[in-house]
Amino acid sequence: MDSVRLEELDLGMEVATTGGGMLLMDEHSSSVLIMNTEFKPAVVRFPGCTQVKFGYPNDEALAGHPLYGDCSYGIYEVIGSDWFDVLQEQNRVRFPDSKWARKRHFVIIFHESMGEFLADDVRVEGFEGKFDDMALNVMRGALAYDTPSLLPHEEM
Repeated sequence: MDSVRLEELDLGMEVATTGGGMLLMDEHSSSVLIMNTEFKPAVVRFPGCTQVKFGYPNDEALAGHPLYGDCSYGIYEVIGSDWFDVLQEQNRVRFPDSKWARKRHFVIIFHESMGEFLADDVRVEGFEGKFDDMALNVMRGALAYDTPSLLPHEEM
């Protein structure tokens, strides 16, 4: 990962610097429920999410992370990441001819935690109302979602 760099994303909303997010994930997508900088609820969606790392480090330990040590709170895309390539190589042990559609590597850095997401895309949606109501709406949507395959879509 010598040529890896971070690109901060402008998704029209900033993540609040206090606290962290609530992760909701199934085998097809991932959502992180957050508060924005206006302390209104919002959901960060990662459609087509294949894998997630969520939790450590917090802001005090972030300086020791080789990739994110100089970052501030926010949402980033990791350009030049090898995370997708590593997973695809692991999959080829059993399925040597498979080639997945490429995924993107995203990072959310909070005050007390961070999340990394290997997904097709990222988007943020604001929510009018209470955080708990948003959480219930997101969970209902996830339960109603029907996807025919658990694996990443194969490249055409």
